[in-house]
Amino acid sequence: MSTLSHETAAVVATSARHRFADRGLALAVLLPALGIALWQVVIWTAAPRSWLLPSPGQVAEVLWNQRGRLWFHTEATLRGTLTGFGLAIAVGLVFAAAIGASRVIERTIYPWVIALQAVPLLTLAPAMTVWLDYTTTQVILAMVVCVFPIIVSGVDGLRAGDPQLARMARTLGASPWWIWRHVAVPSALPSLMSGLRMAAVFSVSGAVVAEYVGGERGLGYLTQIASSQFETAVAFAAIAWLAAIGISLFLLVRLVERVLLAYRFEPTRTPRRHP
Repeated sequence: MSTLSHETAAVVATSARHRFADRGLALAVLLPALGIALWQVVIWTAAPRSWLLPSPGQVAEVLWNQRGRLWFHTEATLRGTLTGFGLAIAVGLVFAAAIGASRVIERTIYPWVIALQAVPLLTLAPAMTVWLDYTTTQVILAMVVCVFPIIVSGVDGLRAGDPQLARMARTLGASPWWIWRHVAVPSALPSLMSGLRMAAVFSVSGAVVAEYVGGERGLGYLTQIASSQFETAVAFAAIAWLAAIGISLFLLVRLVERVLLAYRFEPTRTPRRHP
């Protein structure tokens, strides 16, 4: 095939990628818009009372008029979420590296990690509020709920590396640290980033569970109080903020992934010209 044909194919492939990206962005905007429109149609046709189902306009009004109140509670949820997520990353990476390096550690620690994940948070939270203060409980619950996908994805990624490449590097005199840094870690990053994306979303749930049990501030606490007082529009506004936090954290991890694994997002390369 000629150089011109290669270039044409590359241009077509890049154009197709852009079209798919544009369609994905359009769907990401269109689907929520359709959901809101359907919601408004239900309001017009069924005319429920506002305490039962507020209209999108009422929720938007609360988001604007009570933005100070909402941000006051959002700060508390964000603080617990980000602290727990950061702690989960540190703990998860250490445990993943240890489990991936030793079968003995895997048999010793992995069952406890699985058991901790199998216990529902709602059963842990009341006991933890008795032992610890609320802030510590919120951070620990956020960490516990999102550390498991980090550990599992990290271990799977470390085990998925090419053993022949590691043996080749060892034959050429590479040290175990060099092999781990330049062979094992790069091969583990795609799997690890998938786990981090899931963990970023789960961390919000962990922080909110603590707010339901013993919090005096936070979006989960606000949702509970507003629902009990039939301020349904306020509860919906708090839920919208929680969704925004989860989406933002997911996109932030996705951005880091695009930086660390830029080669996975590159468009089709144009072949070099040959004389």
